Amino acid sequence: MLLQDLLMRLGLDALALAALLYGLFLPRHKRMDLVVVYTLFNLGLFLALVVISQGQVSMGVGFGLFAVLSIVRLRSEPYSNRELAYFFVAIVLALVCAIDIGNLALAGVLVATVLLAAWAVDHPRLTKPVRHLRVTLDRIVGDDALHDVLEERLGGRVLDATVLEVDYVRETTVVDVRLTTQREEAGHVVVA
Repeated sequence: MLLQDLLMRLGLDALALAALLYGLFLPRHKRMDLVVVYTLFNLGLFLALVVISQGQVSMGVGFGLFAVLSIVRLRSEPYSNRELAYFFVAIVLALVCAIDIGNLALAGVLVATVLLAAWAVDHPRLTKPVRHLRVTLDRIVGDDALHDVLEERLGGRVLDATVLEVDYVRETTVVDVRLTTQREEAGHVVVA
């Protein structure tokens, strides 16, 4: 595969992905953390397939990548989506650097591309800090008032709130909340 053809295919992939993520997904779901994940997985898969198609490697290596990813996801401490994306890209970088595709310059371009993309798509200026919390409210709150109650008590703009549990005996509501704040943090909070 010529470098010019590869760059044109990569450009087409980047344009299509940008249209999908920034034109459709992000305005609708406001999940920049998943934009990072989708971008790095897309780029990682693109590079892995370039290397597999250029080297003397079977498609089994590609399937092996996903098997390793599944095993790590199931058998280790929980990774965030973003951490999992970096893990996948790290595996792909190893693949790109280890397999002889007949052109060291091409391998260098692939490595530089993935590093530049990871730097750009996960840059702090693009990503607003988002807190992800599991909140237990000390009363039952209806859907219409939920966002207002959470914003007032947590001091941020609620991006998404999903009721996980309503306990009518204890009069509590457990909610999974994503909100914008000044710092990113994960945890469980009991709000009185």
